[in-house]
Amino acid sequence: MSKATTDDAGTLSRTVLCVDKSDRIDAVSEAIDDEETLTAVEATSVEAATEVIAEEPVICVITAYDLVDGSGMDVINTVREHAPQVPSVLFTDLPPNEIDTASFEETMVEYLNRDLPDAHDRLGFVTNDIIEHSAQVGFLRPDDEEKRLATLSEYDIEELPIEESFERLTDLIASHFDVGVAFVGLIEEDEENFLACHGGDFDSLTREDTICTHSMLQDNVMVVENIATDSRFSKNEQLENLGIVSYAGANMTAPDGQVIGQVCAIDFEERHYDAEERAELQDFAEMAMEILDLRQSLRSARNKGAKQ
Repeated sequence: MSKATTDDAGTLSRTVLCVDKSDRIDAVSEAIDDEETLTAVEATSVEAATEVIAEEPVICVITAYDLVDGSGMDVINTVREHAPQVPSVLFTDLPPNEIDTASFEETMVEYLNRDLPDAHDRLGFVTNDIIEHSAQVGFLRPDDEEKRLATLSEYDIEELPIEESFERLTDLIASHFDVGVAFVGLIEEDEENFLACHGGDFDSLTREDTICTHSMLQDNVMVVENIATDSRFSKNEQLENLGIVSYAGANMTAPDGQVIGQVCAIDFEERHYDAEERAELQDFAEMAMEILDLRQSLRSARNKGAKQ
C-alpha cells in the first residue's frame, strides 16, 4: 500500500492516483513521479481505482475519461463519495463541452487537454497547483449547512442537564475500545465543541483542525488508523501537538437527518477497527443523540407546562 512518506531529505511524498488505459498509464504516472514531492500509484479501470480510493490515503486523483469499464466521471464520483476533499484532474482529449460538468458538483475538478503538445509536462504542475489550492480552501461544508446549523441551534445545550450523562458515556466508550480518549462533540459553524471528553483536556477545535469535519461528511463510521500516513491530516500541527495517532468517528444524526455532532474514539497509537467495532461506535453515537433528544423533550415539556 502506498502511503505518504519522506525521502532522504525529509521531503513529504504525496501519493497521487493515476487512472488510465493500460497503454497510456505509464506516461501519466511518469509525469507525476518526475515531480519531487509526488508519488504515483496506478489503476487501469474504474474498479481498480475504486479499490485504491477506498484503501489508499491519496492526495489527488488524475483520471482519463474513457476507461475499459466506465468513465472518468465514475472515478470522480467515487472520490466524492469516499473523500470529497480530494481534488481530481480530468486528463482527456474530450472537449469540455462534451463533458457533463454538472456531475462535478462539489468535487474540485481541474480539466487538462491531453492533446496539448506539452500536456504531460504540464500535468505535474497542474496537479501540484490543485493540491495546494485544495489545502487552502479551509474546510468542506455539507451542501445543506444552513439547515444543519438550524437543527443544531434547536438544542439549547447550556440549558440541558447532559454533562454527567455524557461523561459516563465517554468513560464507557474509552473502556470498551481500550483507547486513550473518547469524546462527544457538536460541530458548530466554525469549531467543534466537546460536551464531554474522557482522557484529554479538549474543549474545542476549529473545523479546519478537527478530523470530524471530514467524518461528518461520511455515511458510515470513519476510521483513520494512522494520521501520519493520511495525506489529509499528516500536516495538521494541532493534531500532532495533541499526540493523536488514530481516529474513529461516528455521526450523531438528528431526527430530521442532519448530522450535528460526532462520537469519537482516538488513541495515541495506530488502531484498527473491524466491522463489529465500527457498528458499536455508531451505536454509541445513536445513544448520545437519544440522550440529547430526551433531555430536549423534557425541557420542552417543562417550558410548555410553565406557560399554562
